[in-house]
Amino acid sequence: MSAIRATHLTKRYRRAHAVDDVSFEIQPGEIVGFLGPNGAGKTTTLRMLAGLVRPTAGEARILGARVPGPSLLSVGTMIEEPSFYPYLSGWDNLRHTALLHGALDEARIREVLAFVRLEDAARKKLSAYSQGMRQRLGLARALLSRPKVLLLDEPTNGLDPVGIAEIRENLREVARGGVTILISSHILAEIEKLVERVLVIEQGKLLFDGPLRSLTGRLEAASVTYVLAATDLAALRQALRGYGYTVAEEAGGRLSVQLPEADAAGLLARLASDGHSVTEARRREASLEDAYLRLVRADQRPA
Repeated sequence: MSAIRATHLTKRYRRAHAVDDVSFEIQPGEIVGFLGPNGAGKTTTLRMLAGLVRPTAGEARILGARVPGPSLLSVGTMIEEPSFYPYLSGWDNLRHTALLHGALDEARIREVLAFVRLEDAARKKLSAYSQGMRQRLGLARALLSRPKVLLLDEPTNGLDPVGIAEIRENLREVARGGVTILISSHILAEIEKLVERVLVIEQGKLLFDGPLRSLTGRLEAASVTYVLAATDLAALRQALRGYGYTVAEEAGGRLSVQLPEADAAGLLARLASDGHSVTEARRREASLEDAYLRLVRADQRPA
């Protein structure tokens, strides 16, 4: 039984499609990245999965049961910026959430606050919380009822690099306990460290569903990026551009050049033949960001 299943999920607002015939399935314990530019349909999809928005067509299922339904009791959500009562403390906000769910387990409140490293700020009012602290409290609230499924929309907004790394490790630990996580984020470098599978949505349509390595492999098959250094960097830059390749500056007095796979084997020989002394050459693997930008063109239409 899949943990999350979307079947021909569609949401229209008048004539505009926010989500257009999206289908995917996520198995228990998977962490899946959900990518797409602003307005692509990520949040609307998450809201339909959480039972907050009714689809125009298609259906969502959580743990085998159609949404909305009792299975939503096993779902933790953090969709858009989390909202809290600013005049209550972090502790009291979580206490209120627990009471709404019909049970008050103060030990669990302490546990989730410690998990997101907010135990020292538990008694502070929300009005004194930073954006990053609010994000952490939002994750704590999503975890409060020991969910089997987590739906997270930009959970690291407002966090510094250390906080982002901590949340990443938190989510890995949660997933090791068998929790299924669907996470949207615009920080592609972080998604790349966390997930092995990604969904890419654009203009409401699902463009890609598969292993992260498969997406980056598409780019590697089409082109290669080399990082080069030379005794005369300006001459090297001029030569590469003269060959018709895209050249960019790199740190440490190096150049990166993108070229077709078919040209890669002969690049260094060609440079040597033209009198350029290359002192360093290394091939760089495609990143998730490279592959994502290749998939979604600059005009916001599928490539």
